[in-house]
Amino acid sequence: MKTKLMVLMLIAIGTIAFIGTGADFASYDAQRNFTVAVVADDQEFIDLTPGQYYAYITSDGVMTIDLSTNNPNYQNESLNPGWWGLGVSPDTHYNFDNVFYVSNGLWDNVSIDVQIVVSGTHIALYTPDEWYGHVNSSTSSTEIYFTVDPGEQVGVGLDINTTGMSAPDSVSGSLTINAWPST
Repeated sequence: MKTKLMVLMLIAIGTIAFIGTGADFASYDAQRNFTVAVVADDQEFIDLTPGQYYAYITSDGVMTIDLSTNNPNYQNESLNPGWWGLGVSPDTHYNFDNVFYVSNGLWDNVSIDVQIVVSGTHIALYTPDEWYGHVNSSTSSTEIYFTVDPGEQVGVGLDINTTGMSAPDSVSGSLTINAWPST
């Protein structure tokens, strides 16, 4: 009888020890996949809208800024009657106000913070609402930050400086736009 009791006690102690160690583990490693959708400008949480005729939305929904004869709006009388350029001049500083707008019409009661970074040379950005003072062409920067309140829009200007360039040089770059809820 004592042997049976000892065996039962060892089994009980073993079971308690096994269950107890299962609750004490400190870490667990797992690998998970995730997917982030990259969508065209007309399908995202913020809205990008052309503000000048040299900015337009392509047929696949991507906003494009083109100051050349390749722009589909070039010589469009309804958008820009009688005034068409071929590009920008060398050794000149250009300021284009409100080239496009960033609006927050999709997030009710939530302001969004926006960061825009331009890559490329001779190009900078500005907006009257910029957090760090890049509010006009003389204070433009390759990286700007601003907040867009619900139902509002913020115009973004483009600063092009062709100093030291000559024809037929070109200026090109890309914009990376990040947006997140304000805290």
